[in-house]
Order: sequence, then structure tokens, then C-alpha cells
Amino acid sequence: MLGTWVHIKKVCKHLLFLSVIALGSCEHGLAPSGDETGLLVPGFGGTITVVSSWPPIDSLNILAVVAFRNFPPKNILEEFNNGTLLFYDGIKANENVQSFEIHKEGLSGIFEYIVVAQQYGANPFTDWRVVGVYHSGDVTKPTPVNLGPGVFRTGVNIDVDFYNLPPQPF
Repeated sequence: MLGTWVHIKKVCKHLLFLSVIALGSCEHGLAPSGDETGLLVPGFGGTITVVSSWPPIDSLNILAVVAFRNFPPKNILEEFNNGTLLFYDGIKANENVQSFEIHKEGLSGIFEYIVVAQQYGANPFTDWRVVGVYHSGDVTKPTPVNLGPGVFRTGVNIDVDFYNLPPQPF
């Protein structure tokens, strides 16, 4: 009997994992994502507006919204590995206005630094620059986003200028 119970638990875990993957890969448009209970999945979203011309496509290895819990970021690789850094790489090249969402079950707390970052060269550890910062009027003072349990914040809007860069934290 115990063996059957363990097997059922494993099957349930696999089904839950596949459900999360399936839900995470769906496009949700401009509405915040909900789980199967209808409750919001915690996170934030907004609009990315490119206010300059786009750089050559070969300098856009990755263009991503990156959210850091700490400002300035202390150890980006460590933050990525331990899950305190959030990453959304669904930004499309040559689209001047587009929406984004970052959400994750159980997400809460403060994200002090939310940016659009560009990997412009081949080295994934060094060839990065910030091309846009979420702020409330002063690009040198990033605006934090505070997520309580079950909170989805909207209005995290970021202007991107590939040729007039904000201060670089790294």
C-alpha cells in the first residue's frame, strides 16, 4: 500500500510540473496570469518602449528584462543560480512597443532594480549592458517593485535607448 501511495505522489508531482510548464508557455496578452483557481500568479508586467533606433541585429544576442533583488547587483551569476534574479527574454527585435510579464508561483518580496539588458557580444559573462531602467523620473534612481504574496503589479514600464545608456551597474 505504501508503494502505491509513493507512486501516486510521484505521478502527481510530474503532472503538476507539466502543468506549470504548459501554463508558463502560454501567451496571456496584457492580462495578468492566473492559476487554475483564478487567483493571480505573483509577478509584474509592463510595456517596453524603444525610443531610439535599433542597433544592428548581430549586436542583439539576447535582449531581456532582468529583475534583481539587490541594487547594485552584487554577483549576477550567483543571483541567477539561486533564483533571486528574474529573467524574461521574450523581447522581439525591431518592435518599438511591446508588453512583458514575469510571474512565478510563490514569488514575493522587493525587486530593487528592473532593467532591460542587452547581450551585445559572444561572451555571456561579460558582454552585457543596461539599455533601459524602470524608474520614476530619475534614471539614476531605480524604482523598486514590492510584491506581496499573490500580488501582480502592472505599470512597470521601461524606455529603452540603445545609444543613450543609463548608468551601468557592472
